[in-house]
Amino acid sequence: MSAQDIKRIANELRADVLRMVHAAGAGHIAGPLSSAEIIASLYFSDLVDVASDKIVLSCGHYVPIQYAALSRVGYIPRSELSTFMKAGSRLPGHPERGTTPGIDVSAGPLGQGVSVATGMALGYKMDGLDNRVYCVISDGEIQEGQVWEAFNFAVRRQLDNLTFILDRNRVQIGHYISEVATYGNLEGRFEAFGLHTLTVDGNDTNSVYEGIKKAKEIYSCPTMIVANTISGKGVPFMENTPAWHDKKITDLELEKALIELEKYEY
Repeated sequence: MSAQDIKRIANELRADVLRMVHAAGAGHIAGPLSSAEIIASLYFSDLVDVASDKIVLSCGHYVPIQYAALSRVGYIPRSELSTFMKAGSRLPGHPERGTTPGIDVSAGPLGQGVSVATGMALGYKMDGLDNRVYCVISDGEIQEGQVWEAFNFAVRRQLDNLTFILDRNRVQIGHYISEVATYGNLEGRFEAFGLHTLTVDGNDTNSVYEGIKKAKEIYSCPTMIVANTISGKGVPFMENTPAWHDKKITDLELEKALIELEKYEY
């Protein structure tokens, strides 16, 4: 599948997210929209074997876009997306292992998925398997100390089958991250921990693809891909706005948002 095709899928995933959150009357929006190219590249490129590799969404509130992807690779029916967050649904507001087909790790408490992904990668190494683990994390999430403990462990055990992808959209609930935390030279921090660190344009499928490809060529240490993105990407009135971290979408807002996505250039 070409980068152009993956870009088109990413935009279709965005539309799925908007419809899901609108139907539910609640849900997270900005992160799923900013990470669309990342998720699409993981699920639809030729670099990741969805059947054997593991995709861990540590920032579990991004899950609407993961459900959208799973519906397009055959894990769940497309018609089921409309049940998001409803009573009895297999699509809860945060991923739950054992509830949704294709979800391997429960996530919600930020940072937890990073530790689980690290353990999974270690398990594959101990079993002599070639499976890889891809863990998507948010830049708000790295305020959790558990994340850095996991990074330290992953480096110590030389888990080169583990790739972290940081969705750096610079927005978290209620605030810009710069109002809450000071990261400074973030890439330098990751490198100081021993992570092989790459920086990509997280809203460009070619750039994300090349980052994942390079990560597969690294030996003796895990890789961190810092993916610079725009919060709420694809819908101008939602972009780079903390209020759209999670928010109810009105009928009119949905209509306007879908029109904006139709303008997206491929």
